[in-house]
Order: sequence, then structure tokens, then C-alpha cells
Amino acid sequence: MARCVAGVLISDGRVLLTKRGPHLRLYPDIWDLPGGHIEDGESPEDALRRELLEELDVEIRSFRLMDSILHPDPVEPIEVMVFVVSSWEGRPINAEPDEHTEIGWFSATSLPASNTYDSYRDIVVSAMTADSSNSLR
Repeated sequence: MARCVAGVLISDGRVLLTKRGPHLRLYPDIWDLPGGHIEDGESPEDALRRELLEELDVEIRSFRLMDSILHPDPVEPIEVMVFVVSSWEGRPINAEPDEHTEIGWFSATSLPASNTYDSYRDIVVSAMTADSSNSLR
């Protein structure tokens, strides 16, 4: 089973999503939470820090595990550990344009459909409701 992390960054009642490139083998051209695979010997927390620095050029300061879900995948099941990030340094940018075509902020009512994060959409909406007072770092 693959193990992954996903970060829920919320600012002004909106969540940050990344749009996966159309050339990617898994889940091409869809919106998803930033994150990725946990490398061998890496803790989930360290993987989250590394992935968000690589993908968004932000250093996360405060975060908590919201939930862990099993994402059914036709090739290999994926355990996704979903963290709510309540504090970070830097303004998120698309730091990996080869992996993501764009990033965007979405309100709970404008979340795009996605076969990746639909399995944890309730977690995202719950986090947005609880942490909607955060502002951009």
C-alpha cells in the first residue's frame, strides 16, 4: 500500500488546490490537495513539510492530522493522511510547473469535482468551516 500526505491550506475561507498536469500517469488534469508520497524512512510530518515546500514554496509552521483515509486505486490502494495546515510562511506559488498546471483558492461552494479529493471532500469542508478565519501568510 502506498502512503501519502495531503495538506489543507485555508485562507479567508478558501482552500488551496493544485491542478495536476495532463501528462501525469495517475489522475491527470484534475484538481487535488497539495502533497505526495511519503518516502522510505520519512515521517508523515516530514513528508508534508517537504512536499509543501517543493510544490508551493511555503514552510509550514503549525498543522494537525485531520484524518487518514484509504483511497481506492485500481493499481494499488493509497493511504492518505490529511493534515490541516493552520500556519505557514511564504505566499504559495506553483513551484512545480512540471507537475501542476496551476494552483487556485476555492470556497466550499466552488470546490471542483475531483476523483482524488472527493474521497476526502468532507474533511476539507469541515476544516474550512473550523478554520475559516485564517488569513494569507
